[in-house]
Amino acid sequence: MKRFIAVIAALLLVSLPSISFAAPKHHHHHRAVHHKATADNSVRVWVNTNSGVYHYPGERWYGNTQEGEFMTEKQAIARGYRATENGQ
Repeated sequence: MKRFIAVIAALLLVSLPSISFAAPKHHHHHRAVHHKATADNSVRVWVNTNSGVYHYPGERWYGNTQEGEFMTEKQAIARGYRATENGQ
C-alpha cells in the first residue's frame, strides 16, 4: 500500500506543472453588441452611483446594487461612469 501511495504521489508531482490553476478567461462579446447599439441610444445600463461603474442587462449587478439608476450607456459615459471590467 505504501508503494502504491508513493507511485500516486510521484505521478501527481510530475503532472502538477501541467495543470493550470488560472481563472477562466471571460469573453466580452456582449460589449461589442452594446457599443454598436449605443449609436441609437437604446442600451439601458444600470449605474452603481457609489462605485461609478455601469452594468449591462444580464450581468449579476444589473439593477442589483443598493445605490444606482438606469440610463442609456451614452448618458452613463457622458456623466463619467465606466463599464464594468469583469462582466459580473
